[in-house]
Amino acid sequence: MSLDPPRLDNPDDDFWTQVRRGWREARRQAAAALHSAVNTETIRLAVTGLSRAGKTVFITSAVQNLLAMADGKGALPKFDDHGISARLKKLGLLAATEDAPRFPFERNFAALADAEPHWPPRTASLAEVALKFVVRRRRTAGLDFLKTREVTVEILDYPGEWLLDLPMLSQEFAAWSAETLARMDTGPRAAAAKPFLDFLKTIDPDAPADADAARRAYDLYLAYLFDARDRLGLRYLQPGGFLCAPPWPKTEAMIFAPLRATPGRAAKPGSYGELFPRRFDLYRAEMGGRFFDRHFRRFDRQIVLVDVLGALHGGPDVFEDTRLAVSRLAECFSYGGRKLTNPFARGISKVMFAATKADHVPERQRDALQILLGRMAGADIDEMRDARAAVRTAALAAVRCTLDDRASIDGRDVGVVRGLPMGRDKLVRFYPGEVPLKPPGPEFWQGSFFELPVFQPPKLDASGESGVPHLGLDDALFYLIGDRL
Repeated sequence: MSLDPPRLDNPDDDFWTQVRRGWREARRQAAAALHSAVNTETIRLAVTGLSRAGKTVFITSAVQNLLAMADGKGALPKFDDHGISARLKKLGLLAATEDAPRFPFERNFAALADAEPHWPPRTASLAEVALKFVVRRRRTAGLDFLKTREVTVEILDYPGEWLLDLPMLSQEFAAWSAETLARMDTGPRAAAAKPFLDFLKTIDPDAPADADAARRAYDLYLAYLFDARDRLGLRYLQPGGFLCAPPWPKTEAMIFAPLRATPGRAAKPGSYGELFPRRFDLYRAEMGGRFFDRHFRRFDRQIVLVDVLGALHGGPDVFEDTRLAVSRLAECFSYGGRKLTNPFARGISKVMFAATKADHVPERQRDALQILLGRMAGADIDEMRDARAAVRTAALAAVRCTLDDRASIDGRDVGVVRGLPMGRDKLVRFYPGEVPLKPPGPEFWQGSFFELPVFQPPKLDASGESGVPHLGLDDALFYLIGDRL
């Protein structure tokens, strides 16, 4: 093996001068590498949840309140109490990366801080926002290079509909079809699914597949999914990429629907029974490779947002559908490094299940809201604790729209909230009903079980310097990232 002679950047320098210069450069690079290894860290936070659970609002409020905290505005008291804001030297937003488009933080905050405040549009595609913290260490051991450290927090936002595809990744087409069709035959789904189910009776799985009939089955199934989501308020609907554009260009892989087939019978080549499973498998591969494998393997922390109040307001079928969705999703995640066969191979060390819109109930009922969410997930939370992940439940409001108040109802003095419903010009006192401590039985649904208005966002400082009023957001953020700051 031969060695090339050192390159002389300056021909007037002798050989040993070049060697000394190279040695100094190597030491500088080694010191920079050591400094980076010791003093820089990246935390990837997955903001997950079902559609309309408030992911976009959560991220917008979290980012704005972190920036306000860095300016000393006291927007996140928990960070002040633990000395993080006092040690924070700098905090700023980073530019977009190649991994995902940038989350439209400025546009979303402008909607909340508008002269006529309104809620920003729901998430329709993958987006990411990153913040870089520069903080002073509490202890430096007398070493100058340990005085500060840099922590980058990357937050990913994506349509809640995509999340419901996660359980599909471990299912075969026959099992998925049987489970999906069984749900469609019961409750409020049955009427919405009738056009599709009637058409499905005309399809023989062993018959040669006809492109027009396959498209017709897909169109009817798609219409059912949109009706079940938008009119009935259901959440456990698959594939999510049918309801919200998937993270790849639409192809023929989208053209399939559940199919009734005889278990154990081999599909005939060219039949519906061969075509739909093949397209189902292609869809799973695309969703797994283009989204879950690419992004979720790298997550460290996770928050799962659930609109528990909306589920109670929707009635027994919507509540049970939400409970089923939360339970199925919890089964899929890899907490504490276990279940390495799923997309979360590295494991998520901290998880929070959060019931949103906690400002819609008075203070006395917020603990009940948190307890109910924990019992909706039930054994799944116990399983995650067994897997050595830190797990917590919470009730929060990323944007607080109400104040606590009192009112007399049927001669009783009760806690209520006071806020401005959308489209109204006067504040109203609102009593939603009692939040049960566990998934309710039939007696709960016999009366006017629960009410849930849409409140207008509060008036905000358009500059954002004062942050965004919230309930419990500081506790959630401190739990998720505070230990790394």
